[in-house]
Amino acid sequence: MMSRLFPVLDPLHGMPQETLQAFEQWYRLAKIAQIRYVAFLTAALYLIYAAIEQSVADDLSLARLIVHGLLVPGALLLTAFLSFRPQRQALMLGLLTVAPVLAVLANLYFNFGTPNFAVYAPEIYLNLIWTFSVAGLALKRAMVASLMSLSAIVLVTFEPSLAPGPQRLHLIWVLASFSFGFLSAFILERAHKLMFLHQDRLELSANLDGLTGLWNRLCTERFLAEQAERANRYGTRFSVALIDIDHFKSVNDTHGHAVGDVVLCQFAALLRENVRSVDKVGRLGGEEFLIVLPEIGAPQAELAVRALRQRINGFIFDTVQRKTASVGIAEYCPGESLQDLLLRADQAMYKAKAKGRDCIEVL
Repeated sequence: MMSRLFPVLDPLHGMPQETLQAFEQWYRLAKIAQIRYVAFLTAALYLIYAAIEQSVADDLSLARLIVHGLLVPGALLLTAFLSFRPQRQALMLGLLTVAPVLAVLANLYFNFGTPNFAVYAPEIYLNLIWTFSVAGLALKRAMVASLMSLSAIVLVTFEPSLAPGPQRLHLIWVLASFSFGFLSAFILERAHKLMFLHQDRLELSANLDGLTGLWNRLCTERFLAEQAERANRYGTRFSVALIDIDHFKSVNDTHGHAVGDVVLCQFAALLRENVRSVDKVGRLGGEEFLIVLPEIGAPQAELAVRALRQRINGFIFDTVQRKTASVGIAEYCPGESLQDLLLRADQAMYKAKAKGRDCIEVL
């Protein structure tokens, strides 16, 4: 039962660590604007609060002005400005976590035990809700800050609030603020997790070939462009291998497209499972596939493809049994266009076909 409950409560439960880290980064970036503008607004409200407080407070006027007119707004403004600096996000989150706790401690120090505590207490209740639902903190961090604030509130006010009278309502407002804040933050973060997974699936489906599960043409060309930029900047090498299944048209003509699709899927799996982890395999269309081999030149690429060709020749495909492939290899020349690179690979592949197929040519 619990194994079914956890994924409902946390859509990322059981996901790989890489996925969890990716969500944390994505969630932090998604919350930057909220953190920034909430910090600016809250700082402004605290300045107004400090000005009004000076006209109604009976004691500790200077200390109140320093805390509510300088320290808390200053921490919030610094938080807002740090949101513009990606390399300072850790400090930004630290300030955002500490600021509400300090505000609660200051409120208790200034006001608890005075006749006007009921007037100042709403700051405490709003603080708990703000920490959870408004500040932009992730649930775990908001929970840490809110529990610190709640501990201070309970430690200071619990016993006096049990005495007969309206002061008992204080504990109800504290419980309600914490509960509503936590529930709102939990629901909101869960919604963001579902949104992240949905976006991730959409991005994945946009990058993959629907039949074989390999990268599609657009994604493969994008990776090629990244490799070309890297090669031009750092002088690294990379090669491509253009692969065409021999006599594939006869498979569709003789056995039908359903069998042809099975052959394509099995061939794609052979390519994916028999290349290096850094190599990327894409389907350009039809029975044509492209392997991008980073960090190696044409001679090493040819050795790798020869080993791959042996796997293809030894594989028993459903219905059609044996299939072969013709391969054209080209190494990227610094400064050349990707169209020229792929044209050379294409010419090498047709040269392999002209030689009788089931062979490898380098151009």
